[in-house]
Amino acid sequence: MSNPQHDPSRLLRLSLGGNTGFSFLSGMAFVLASSPLALAIGWTTSWGLVALGVGLLGFSAGLGWLCSRETIPLAPAMVIVWCDAAWVAVTIPFVFMVEINRTGELAAIAFAYVVLAFSVLQYLGIRRIRAKSS
Repeated sequence: MSNPQHDPSRLLRLSLGGNTGFSFLSGMAFVLASSPLALAIGWTTSWGLVALGVGLLGFSAGLGWLCSRETIPLAPAMVIVWCDAAWVAVTIPFVFMVEINRTGELAAIAFAYVVLAFSVLQYLGIRRIRAKSS
């Protein structure tokens, strides 16, 4: 009987699963509470948060599909790592170029840190699988 603690895909599967849940919950919040959230960050309209929420819901669906595979395909998993890294990279100019208040700036940075953590954990999970298979 195999020990799940020694499964080389465990870290990747758990980090993708966490990313799935975070993306889904964030997407739902942005869609369902777009107006109060927009006001909280200093925006007068909520369409940007609705669009972001819909995008995150689609992203979470893809992540969920990826997590559900018996063997996680590494190429799509690496694409997720790069998508998460791009999110973090885009957050920096977003905070400076988009008119949001301090609450919005702090929220965007906090989200970027969470996404960065998922990206790093997913990358480490991919490396662990590759090391075990070589």
